[in-house]
Amino acid sequence: MKLLLRCVAAILATVSLIALMSPATLGSFLGMPLDLDPKVVLWSIRVAATCALVLAAFLALGASFFSERALRQSGGVLCIFILLITILLIIAPVPWVTGRVLLLAVAALVALATVRALRARLRNR
Repeated sequence: MKLLLRCVAAILATVSLIALMSPATLGSFLGMPLDLDPKVVLWSIRVAATCALVLAAFLALGASFFSERALRQSGGVLCIFILLITILLIIAPVPWVTGRVLLLAVAALVALATVRALRARLRNR
């Protein structure tokens, strides 16, 4: 679970920093319509990236300092977050581009790995 939390934290932090530095890059990668109102879309990407960066910090700190019970609980939070991201990616009103499909695949893999890690943690209590 600790390794999973650290890996997800690294992925989230990397994507968040890219989105903060160049939100248009992430927006075009996901197929977002940047021509409608670019200021609003880019601002929304930056706000979402900031929230994801906070979650990445939480996961990294949790992997280092949390007790067993807190690790399971943070794994549950991660699982809920990833499932929500997956649902939002599926229902997003943007075209199905390669970046969106790739992000959806990564989210599904992380969700499956989290569920598996949580089951293993519960079994070995």
